[in-house]
Amino acid sequence: MKKNTKNMPIILADWNEVDQKLRRIGEIDIALGAIEGTMTLRINGIKEEYEEEVETRKAERQLLEESVTAFAEDHKEEFAKIRSKDLTFGYVAYRVVRSIYIRSKEATVAALHALKLDQYVRTIEEPDKEAMTDLDDKVLAKVGAKRKVEDKFRIEPNIERIKEAA
Repeated sequence: MKKNTKNMPIILADWNEVDQKLRRIGEIDIALGAIEGTMTLRINGIKEEYEEEVETRKAERQLLEESVTAFAEDHKEEFAKIRSKDLTFGYVAYRVVRSIYIRSKEATVAALHALKLDQYVRTIEEPDKEAMTDLDDKVLAKVGAKRKVEDKFRIEPNIERIKEAA
């Protein structure tokens, strides 16, 4: 059975080879940027090409929705017992929607507390990871957390130098 060597990392012998691979990574990044730029321009061109037709159809749809809504409003008594009307090409329906409008969250929360209606106030509690970095490892272990320290590796090609060398 033949091993798949196509996706295997290349073994590098020295820093010069690493530098050449960084150059190639940068060249790929530059090429990808150019390709993505071309894609964006073409996509925008296609969007522009169809924009007028799309807007015309959206406007027509909006007008039709308003017409159907107006007709349903004029015949609302038909929806008193049966809340929907099945038609050949779809249905129209009324549904009861309940929502609470709050002018000021802070004022409403304060009023709920003042009236001892605390059960209607939602409190979101979660660990503050940033603040917890000040705790020592023993305390972190006591609260079911642990410190994770990583030495993250970065590859950062110098695009300007690569462009100059091209």
